[in-house]
Amino acid sequence: MTADSTKNTWRRLAAFALGGIVALTLAACGGGGGSPGSGGNTGTSSGSIAVSLTNSAGVASNTLSGSDTLTVVAQVKNGSGGVAKNEVVTFTVSNNLAKISPTSATALTDANGVAKVSLKSAGNGTGAATVTATATVTGATSAVTGSANFAIGAATAATPVAVNFISAVPSDKSIVIKGAGGNGRTEVALLTFQVVDNTNNGIPGVTLNFTTQSSAAVTLVSTTGTTDADGKVTVSLNSGSQPTTVRVIATVAGTSISTLSDTVTVTTGQPVQQAFSLSMKTHNPEGWNIDNTQVEVLALLADANGQAVADGTQVVFTTTAGAIFGSNGDAQCLTANGACTVTWRSQNPRPASGVGTITATATSGTTNLSTSQSFYMSGSSGNVANKDTGALYNQVNPVTGVVVNPLTMDFTTNCNMQTLSVRVVDVNSNPMPKGTSVGVSNAVDVSASVVNNNVVDIAPPYLGSIHTFTVTPAGCDIAGTNATATFYIDVGSPSGLHTLNQVTIYYKKS
Repeated sequence: MTADSTKNTWRRLAAFALGGIVALTLAACGGGGGSPGSGGNTGTSSGSIAVSLTNSAGVASNTLSGSDTLTVVAQVKNGSGGVAKNEVVTFTVSNNLAKISPTSATALTDANGVAKVSLKSAGNGTGAATVTATATVTGATSAVTGSANFAIGAATAATPVAVNFISAVPSDKSIVIKGAGGNGRTEVALLTFQVVDNTNNGIPGVTLNFTTQSSAAVTLVSTTGTTDADGKVTVSLNSGSQPTTVRVIATVAGTSISTLSDTVTVTTGQPVQQAFSLSMKTHNPEGWNIDNTQVEVLALLADANGQAVADGTQVVFTTTAGAIFGSNGDAQCLTANGACTVTWRSQNPRPASGVGTITATATSGTTNLSTSQSFYMSGSSGNVANKDTGALYNQVNPVTGVVVNPLTMDFTTNCNMQTLSVRVVDVNSNPMPKGTSVGVSNAVDVSASVVNNNVVDIAPPYLGSIHTFTVTPAGCDIAGTNATATFYIDVGSPSGLHTLNQVTIYYKKS
């Protein structure tokens, strides 16, 4: 090798090394710069993300003030440079001068790989901030990020044109008097108002003055408040010692612009004896011979002003017949809108009289309240009795076997249609179960029908149900010879048991 060729070789090696160093330096620097007004981005085998900002007109902007909104646009690409669809992008702001909408600060890229959120001033002053977008593209091992800087300027002074009542907590706008709070009961109402401009956008930093329309002893925790970034302010209203209704007036300070809240009701929240009711859906269920017949039991409670007691008021039940269970298996329930229910079921014990009593108890402060409801455990077997005296017809003497007090009708002197009214009762001379049918069967030489053919709901102390039959014997002739006709009063319980009670008719037949 000559001296010249050796020099040329070293020159080529030096040029190659220098080119490698330049390439490594450029790669380490990220490969170049961006155009003015665009956000920063990263580009790796994991993909890339570029962030830009536009105003409400869709024009590039990096200034935020007042109620203005900037749209943050994140363009996400995969490691091959193609659009990254259906990728979750998470956005963050470097300080508390701005807030992101939606509150989740996330968005999904569309078919073009674009995800968008909104930026709005948080009302915490002026300055600058950075919004950063982060995503992990499907198949990548690391996340990519992009960011953009923006400025938060002072809000342009907006002119209030209205105050709106927005909401109340509790939502039913009902609180209880001072000292009556507890489970499900509150003594404080939170009322939210919003000050808006002529475009119905909330105005931050506006002072509202609060007063009440009521002369009753209620308390506003504060008589003034300042609107937040959304133009909203919340005032607390505490109840006093007396039931009342009240509305809060919110007025923009130094103006006549005002509005009224919805009416807030202050109740005692505690039940009183005279407003404690108890009822059963059926007072004569078929329970003497049958187990597990179920009946709904309803308790209603109100306070001294006739207002439903606070939700969650406990009512406890006992019974002298059968059993009671609530939704949790125990014999109690909690009110909603002043009402709650449990279920009674037929089972032992069964009092000899066939009459039971359910008692409901509740507490009003230190006072125990109670109310009761009597009911029948009606039997399945039906008897017929005199409607006035209650004496049973067609009873068989257990010693002699003779029918005592047979049920008869006499047409021997008059063939005109007659009516027969009887009392239908069970084995304890109580009403038959609700839904029992009463009809005519096995009529021989007689036409008979019943006017009222079913047993309705009957509560103590009423005994039995009255049913009227129209009866006409066939071929009746008072100049004829003695004859008899029969039909049966058919009493069918809801469970399907039918009891037949004979009616014998004496008449004359030609």
